[in-house]
Amino acid sequence: MAPKPPNVRRAPAKPWRAIDLHGGPDMAPKPPDVRRAPAKPWRASNQSLVRRVGARSVCVVMALVVLAGCRTFTPPEPARLAPLLPRLGDLLLVGFHGTTAEGDAGLERLLCESRAGGALLFGRNVVDAEQLARLTHALAARARECAGRPPLVAVDAEGGRVMRLGTAAGYSDTLSHQALGDANDLAVTELEARRIGGRLRRAGIDWNLAPVVDVGYNPANPVIVGNGRSFGAEPAQVIAHARAYLRGIHAAGVLTTLKHFPGHGSSFTDSHLGFVDVTHTARPEIELQPYRALMAEALVDSVMTAHVFNRRLDRRYPATLSRATVTGLLREQIGWRGVVVSDDLRMGAIEQHYGLEDAAVLALEAGVDVLLIADDRLPDGGSASALALAAIRVALERGRLSPDTVDAALTRIAALHARRGS
Repeated sequence: MAPKPPNVRRAPAKPWRAIDLHGGPDMAPKPPDVRRAPAKPWRASNQSLVRRVGARSVCVVMALVVLAGCRTFTPPEPARLAPLLPRLGDLLLVGFHGTTAEGDAGLERLLCESRAGGALLFGRNVVDAEQLARLTHALAARARECAGRPPLVAVDAEGGRVMRLGTAAGYSDTLSHQALGDANDLAVTELEARRIGGRLRRAGIDWNLAPVVDVGYNPANPVIVGNGRSFGAEPAQVIAHARAYLRGIHAAGVLTTLKHFPGHGSSFTDSHLGFVDVTHTARPEIELQPYRALMAEALVDSVMTAHVFNRRLDRRYPATLSRATVTGLLREQIGWRGVVVSDDLRMGAIEQHYGLEDAAVLALEAGVDVLLIADDRLPDGGSASALALAAIRVALERGRLSPDTVDAALTRIAALHARRGS
């Protein structure tokens, strides 16, 4: 029996201190010119996964060659790839349609053909608590049959507006990060996180893609501040409440994610919709503080990247696709050794400019481990996860993507799987 939500009254918002935006909001250059070979039409059929994906193989190869430019690659020995290829599905965290596992062809394809290592839930998958528990149990059982292990079942359950297990499915309301930050009572924040974590655990969910640690210092930010998703405009407050939130979720035995690295709180636009440039608004001396502090306390299970472009970090790619940002900044400078998960690769900031196949390979090259695809269903009825896997396989076989890179990602993912429920 979950305790009643605490009575939290929102305090008046703190005044925002002006910052120098060096040229105004999102004075974005055009996104980098990454030309891809035009894709041939692809239609769903009842043929095997290999034949369905095969219709796109030539296009994938051409796209990778164009993207690679003049670089040359040495294909690895087949023996080096043999143990990796059957495990490539572990790199995926994928959303699906439907509220039951029985007779769902799309879900069967995801679990048994793509063999996705993670299943991502949305409101479209949730009817009520009993139905959701049956669904997650069936997901685990079917994945064990097909892939020899259950998937990590994940969800965005921040609280407030971003809460997939919400009132529409009969759950009680939850408090947003903003409401918790305004109340500024760490005990309340931890209690609320315990309530959320308990809700997830009872539903059979392993992984909460929260908390948001974006510092909300731009009051005009639409996607984080505008949706009540930041604990506050000061890094110390964000750190304190994120710490309490992490402890509350962990108390329920649920994994967590810090997001959105290296920071989405400064933008004036939304990466769900298109290209976002934060070159002139990002303040890394503020935005990186939560990551450094919480990692130093060993409270972090995983980190999610943002699809934001910052020319000062990488002159070509947004953070999710940037080796300078993911490997250089996050892993080497800050010292993060755990799982990195991308934000949705089908969001406008990525899909409109790079395409899913190229983005999947670029993200892995950058140092991302888990590729998040929020919707496996393509407009033509095909599978987004199948396309991503085909591109990854081609990149491995041609030597563009290092087997060592994929092996390291799979090792980190296996360690995360082993921690479920702990």
